[in-house]
Amino acid sequence: MARTLRNLVIDARPRGPRGPFAVERVQGRSVLDHLLDLAESVSPPATAVAVHAREDEHKAIRGPVDARPSGRFVLAVGPPPEGSAVLRSDRLYDPSRLRRALQRGKDPESAVIWRLDRPQGLAGADDELTRRRSYQPLGRYWALEPARRLARALAPTRVRPNAVTLSASALFLSGAAAVAFGPSTPVWNFAAAAALAGALVLDTADGHLARLQGTASEFGRWLDAWLDEVGDMALHAAAAWSAYARTGEAGWLVLGMVYAMGKYVFVAGTSGPGAEEGAAGVPALRQPPRPSPVVGAVRLAGHADVRWHLWIVLAAAGRLDMALAAYAVYFPVRALLGAARKAVRRG
Repeated sequence: MARTLRNLVIDARPRGPRGPFAVERVQGRSVLDHLLDLAESVSPPATAVAVHAREDEHKAIRGPVDARPSGRFVLAVGPPPEGSAVLRSDRLYDPSRLRRALQRGKDPESAVIWRLDRPQGLAGADDELTRRRSYQPLGRYWALEPARRLARALAPTRVRPNAVTLSASALFLSGAAAVAFGPSTPVWNFAAAAALAGALVLDTADGHLARLQGTASEFGRWLDAWLDEVGDMALHAAAAWSAYARTGEAGWLVLGMVYAMGKYVFVAGTSGPGAEEGAAGVPALRQPPRPSPVVGAVRLAGHADVRWHLWIVLAAAGRLDMALAAYAVYFPVRALLGAARKAVRRG
């Protein structure tokens, strides 16, 4: 029998090392506030949603509930009724996936994107929500679902996210090797593009696997970011060498060095405390005011996911030299503009 949205409840009873998860703050707001917003967005306006809490924690929970002008939320004591669709305060959920799960009578657990009760759960919650706001503007339409399926298949096994990260890097580097040393034929070009596409799916899956297993770690995040940069440099070096081998013009090798220097300066200038955005062009937790459409488009051009898709398309066409030429200009110019903007603010 399908579950209806009228059975939706919020379980505010789970506790963490510092007390109720419901009062922990994620991106400046309590977890309960996030859940109340979510409940309002996925349930009909006339539906009442019960918030279940421990009796001794009602005072800590009552504030966010009473502050809701809709009056749709009521406090209750004890566990939620059996058969209810339960949103737990030690979970973060994807709204669209949760809405589909409720409509199909599935468990809301299928819509969980982050668990606060796992190691690094609270510490990584802010970064996870920030990452999802700008995550894969293109890859979400085709790479995300295969990555999720792979992560779910690997979750009960002994395979860990770092192994998937290393596999993604190995596949990416094999694609770069195909670009550098393979013949420029349609079959070889397609093989290089397929390797890059497969690497994107694996690179997406490692984070999902870490969240499902609760094995996210600082080392894993560092390894993922470091190998992404290694692959970036290797692919553009391969494009430079391939263009040089094809044309005999040493200018392509110089362009490869210019790209490497420009990317390094850009990464160095946009990393560290107070940086406006990370090396991949993804806004950091401390965000600047909303940019103009032109600035937004320029930043999007440097987004890791957009660049990765450009690599796939140009590798299939045998013209990765076009990406090399474009980004050999793009990153130095971005770095110079960023330095000038900082100088003006300080000066």
